[in-house]
Amino acid sequence: MAGTHPRAPMRARRFALALGPAAVVGLWGLYGGCATSGTVPGGIPPAAPDFDRRPAVAETAGPAGSHAPSTTRPVRTPEADAAHLAAQRALLPDDDLLETPRASVALPADPRSVAPSDDVLAHLPGSSGIGAEGTRPPAVDGNRLGTYVPLEGPPPADALGNFYRALDALARGEDPDGKVRVLVYGASHTEADIYPHYLRVYLRHRFGDGGHGFIQAAKPKPWYRHIEMRVASTRHWLAEHAQRTKGRQDGLFGLSGLSTTTRKRSARTKITHAADSVASHYEVFFLEQPSGGSFDLFVDGRKQARVPTRAEAVGAGVYAFDVPEGAHALEIRPRGDGEVRLFGVVAEREGPGVVVDTLGIGGTRAANMLTWDPAIWSAYVARRDPALVVLAYGTNEATDEDQPIEAYARDLDAVLDRIEAAAPNASCVLMGPGDFPVVGDDGTVVARPRLSQIVEVQREAARRHGCAFWDMLAFMGGPGSMAQWVAAQPAMARSDHIHLTRRGYAKVGMAFVDALFSPYDAGRLATSGREIVADGTRETMLRGSP
Repeated sequence: MAGTHPRAPMRARRFALALGPAAVVGLWGLYGGCATSGTVPGGIPPAAPDFDRRPAVAETAGPAGSHAPSTTRPVRTPEADAAHLAAQRALLPDDDLLETPRASVALPADPRSVAPSDDVLAHLPGSSGIGAEGTRPPAVDGNRLGTYVPLEGPPPADALGNFYRALDALARGEDPDGKVRVLVYGASHTEADIYPHYLRVYLRHRFGDGGHGFIQAAKPKPWYRHIEMRVASTRHWLAEHAQRTKGRQDGLFGLSGLSTTTRKRSARTKITHAADSVASHYEVFFLEQPSGGSFDLFVDGRKQARVPTRAEAVGAGVYAFDVPEGAHALEIRPRGDGEVRLFGVVAEREGPGVVVDTLGIGGTRAANMLTWDPAIWSAYVARRDPALVVLAYGTNEATDEDQPIEAYARDLDAVLDRIEAAAPNASCVLMGPGDFPVVGDDGTVVARPRLSQIVEVQREAARRHGCAFWDMLAFMGGPGSMAQWVAAQPAMARSDHIHLTRRGYAKVGMAFVDALFSPYDAGRLATSGREIVADGTRETMLRGSP
């Protein structure tokens, strides 16, 4: 129960959810699951204001396990609208956003096309496609897919109170180090850094840009990258994590659960900025160990330092430094005098703001955290001092048919216990898995029974541990909905029936952010008494919405 959970006393302040009749309730038409009217020819909805004077309904999801859509709408303020548009522009072309200013915007010429920037997704396992073309369901407008699903679990003021208060303190200039950090753990959905980047841009637009955050120091796979950071590595780097059977299973994997190692003097790795990102403070995470070697660190082609990793005992090493803010290039050159085992690099800006660390590993499971060395991992978590931890697992666990669901539940409880011990002041959210059906050789799509079991275990675990839960399966439309996301025009999911397209992940990011911030904005509006009046100059057109 949330009231008896150790976090509860620190989250005592309630954020009122009841809004007056003049409160804002915007952008509801985005979520096609509640569509009530058709569109005009060409897929563009008839003009209608999205902001009105109707009160928001109390946020309640459908019955547990029903995957029924919510009967509520997200609360949006003008600040939230502006942040959503900024996040979309960071991921999608300006002429093809999920939400656009009031203007007639045509659909893409090829609605099934995948943008060139989807190259990371193209390399995900299974993305070459399966299933028979003739078995696809009728194509629907992909922009209308998705149903608004609020957070479940303890009241948001309890489950997310510390996160909300940290944001308020940041806005008032009272945060001790001027940074509110969010750790997002997950598998391949997270590793692609699309929905986490949506969250990153949204937060920085509203609360300040604290910098990009975490990125791997060397490429764990050839196609690895983040939206606004790049990693280029030579040969001779070995990536190891708990899911990789050929690697060492010693648990020495740092903050993200993955290490990259070399003994070769010829090995090189370079981290650079992209998409106009900048930083002034950097930290290199590495393993201190008795057999550790050293590496030279270059910044913009000039030697910054020679960093030794040799130490009397195994530990969490950090080399931190500051430079004038800019789009710097960091290069690591091992000296070849012992093993250099890197855990990642953090890039942050000088001013106050929010930082989102994307900590995904393709193919991994939540229980892999239990194999990570607790001392080293918790040391890095404490250093990051997160205000919010997001866990987005469950897709891979849905294939573990030989594991009793009771064992999965015990492992998840242990993971949440470990997170609470490492970050006692952090709020937490469990993001449930999206739809992942079984696809037969003939292309038939059948719901995967264990997936719903995973969702229910996560829902109950969130309640027990004082965390919020967001049901991505319900957002997508429930079991079997993935087939529509694959067949949609424009395509919202890839033909492997596991991964989404960039556009699909952007929609996930938008829906997750709406769930995360509707209680926050509702509370701010209720306590401030601010009135948001429908204004024709602020009306927003939603692509494909009613």
